[in-house]
Amino acid sequence: MRPLVVHHHGFKCAGSSVVHVLHRNWPERVLHVEHRLPDRRIGVAAVAPLLATTDYVAVTSHLLTVPAQADRLAPVHFALVRDPLQRLASAWRFVGQQERWRDGGFHGFLAALEHQASNFHVRLLGVPGDAADGWHCDPARVPLGEPHVLFGLVERFDASMFLLERRLAALGCAFDGSIARRHNVGAPDAFELPPASVDELRERNRLDYELHARVAAAMDAELARVDPDGSGLADHRRRCAERARSPNPFLGLEPARWTYLDG
Repeated sequence: MRPLVVHHHGFKCAGSSVVHVLHRNWPERVLHVEHRLPDRRIGVAAVAPLLATTDYVAVTSHLLTVPAQADRLAPVHFALVRDPLQRLASAWRFVGQQERWRDGGFHGFLAALEHQASNFHVRLLGVPGDAADGWHCDPARVPLGEPHVLFGLVERFDASMFLLERRLAALGCAFDGSIARRHNVGAPDAFELPPASVDELRERNRLDYELHARVAAAMDAELARVDPDGSGLADHRRRCAERARSPNPFLGLEPARWTYLDG
């Protein structure tokens, strides 16, 4: 059975909230696949055999590459893009207390992980090229606008999940993308980017900022097409508010229950 949706989970891009919603809709039918080596990209050819004899409805991964239309694993490949500087600040809040980063601090973290510090979204969401590590940086390879791709924005999380609902509804799938609150959200005042770094990091992430703007425009165009009067999005927000009255605990799998690939 081919899954309906593949979630490309960008680090610190509201991915835990998406995973929660996937598991709530399809308990025990979400494949969470990663590589045993940190930051080693996974090609779709490595995941396809895991789906051949199973009934997974969704796949989620931090490391799975976005395929071209002909190689898609599902009708919808979904990802969220976030303001690059906000994502970096959130990433450091998440990892900054780990022992491996204490000596080098924030700048050591950036120096050690180039793909995290510079145009992460373009690297994550580009169809694989010939870069040995899979983290190439070529905006022309990001398949925004292709029929199998839906990219949303963390800053417009509700509208992004509403568009995912509509994409799946067009496939005959009843999917509820509403959520009471986002999960795994750090305290907003826990860390601010050093002022001297802001201009440098904006330039290092110029391609990501351009992609962010393109995704916003694509969302606006799709919302105008599928929900011209805004009533559908309003209903989605109403369902989110209803869930907020009795929120669920996080429903995703712990790392010990993920599927890991070698090689």
